[in-house]
Amino acid sequence: MTGYALRPRATDGPADQTPFPILWEPARIPHSPLLRPGDLSIGTLGPDGTTSMVALGRLAHRLAHLGGPVVHAVPYDSFEELLAAVGTPSGPPYALVPGAAECATRFFWSPRLRLDATFSSPTPDYGIAARGPRLREGVLRLATLRETRRLVELLDGLEGGRGDYDIAWVPAESTMHAARLAAEGQADAAITNEPGRVANRLVFQVSRPGVPMVWMVFGPAVVNQPTPASVEGAEPHER
Repeated sequence: MTGYALRPRATDGPADQTPFPILWEPARIPHSPLLRPGDLSIGTLGPDGTTSMVALGRLAHRLAHLGGPVVHAVPYDSFEELLAAVGTPSGPPYALVPGAAECATRFFWSPRLRLDATFSSPTPDYGIAARGPRLREGVLRLATLRETRRLVELLDGLEGGRGDYDIAWVPAESTMHAARLAAEGQADAAITNEPGRVANRLVFQVSRPGVPMVWMVFGPAVVNQPTPASVEGAEPHER
């Protein structure tokens, strides 16, 4: 898949008003490409607007602040597709995965990958969104990721609660995909995030604030050693 550089525009102001600490896996610090100038592709769950892409944007800004590379985002339709591609000749060398991803454990056990860094970043607001101003009682076709199904509990905040609805799950690959399914009429509502709601012109029927999420950056199991000239004058690395 084709990546694109994550650079804040001058009119946007700082992408990260409150810089967050990144925890580096100790043995990788001296030679990690995450800390070298240049260009670096990182894959995660797309398209633009998913919670993963929001987190990748914050990471890109933070790495640039530390003197690291310009990050090129490579979006994938699912974490399974990302796992199959990352570290291969045709895929990105790095992957960004949330701790809540159902298949996160498989990234740890991949022989091509090794955990390089972790950080915490809040998710956008989440909620149940639909095209109209209110949900109709009865069968409710609800588009969602498996990881966000539990947010169906938000319906308890509506008058009558979940008892007014017979939930029919509509599988989605991402928050943006879920929102698009609702916008196209393939679902009555979606469990999505604020960017997904806005991009698809949906209305939150009920919502909740975002939560702090742990994000993991997986890189190649073997890192090429830089030449002495490439590390001369490097800044001390954050721990």
